[in-house]
Amino acid sequence: MEVRGITYDVGMPVIKGGMTRESLSTDTVDREMQTIANELNCNAVRITGQDLGRLRMAADIAARYGLDVWLSPSFHDASEEATLNQIIETARMCEELRGRYTSRFVLVIGCELSIFMAGFIPGSNGLERLALLSDPSRWTEELFAVGSPVERLNSFLTRTAQEVKKWFSGPLTYAAGLWEDIDWSAFDFVGIDACRDAENSSHFRDLIRKYKKYGKPIVVTEFGCCTYVGADAQGSMGWLVIDRESQPWRLNKPVIRDEDIQAQYLTDMLALFEDEGVEGAFVFTFVSPSYPSSVIPEQDLDTASYSLVRTWLDSDTSCWEPKKAFYEVARYYGEDR
Repeated sequence: MEVRGITYDVGMPVIKGGMTRESLSTDTVDREMQTIANELNCNAVRITGQDLGRLRMAADIAARYGLDVWLSPSFHDASEEATLNQIIETARMCEELRGRYTSRFVLVIGCELSIFMAGFIPGSNGLERLALLSDPSRWTEELFAVGSPVERLNSFLTRTAQEVKKWFSGPLTYAAGLWEDIDWSAFDFVGIDACRDAENSSHFRDLIRKYKKYGKPIVVTEFGCCTYVGADAQGSMGWLVIDRESQPWRLNKPVIRDEDIQAQYLTDMLALFEDEGVEGAFVFTFVSPSYPSSVIPEQDLDTASYSLVRTWLDSDTSCWEPKKAFYEVARYYGEDR
């Protein structure tokens, strides 16, 4: 594959309060980008988050290590206009960085916005909107009164792409959920968040192949697996084993930690994507400090984490240790050079 990537979070709000990365120093980002480039054998990083200062810092450091930067601002629960304005600001910043480095800069102008942006589907947060989207019995005429959610999403993406191109001269894409029927005419890459699970495993290859009809390079902008027995069957929903109502968070049912499950899933998916001729893929994700590990099984949130490295409860969040998946992805990417 041409694009051997990893997603890298610089911080986003967490449902029920807090941030995925409460603090993030330049030294931490430098060390992690060096690891991504030199040990994980990536040639690209998809940087996600909402703070423009952090996005810029991480993009700048990543480019210094020769990584292609796929900048992916995320403004959860913001309105259409607020999201558009923030994306335009990111586009200006991305163009300025693009002129300073030989690395390729790609702007990802949104991620699964039908659930993460306010306005298309009712709900105060992504979980509420996802629950409504997943339950057709709750769909009302009001939901479609001013056009279907996907029609309104495509209208927003077309308008956003037109505005962004006034400020950014590089390639554009969007990170689409598999349920989103996107008009890709305004984009340079078809970008899909594609996790295999028990429900789609029998036709997963067909899901990937259908995007070839657009005649554009396909990049899997996100795929991943948690770290417990059965997580490979849950795909993108593996994190739901966490009880976010409890303080501190804990697992809502007993699970068996299994790093082999995660490692096998990721390498299987990379091989499948390569076999289907996709341009590249971004493993989700490098590190998740908000999901720390613990010797107490019900508090071992890392089992419900998609990260390739393991952080610990009550430790310095800049300290982590590689999981088995880290080494297996590094091996796969190293062989693919």
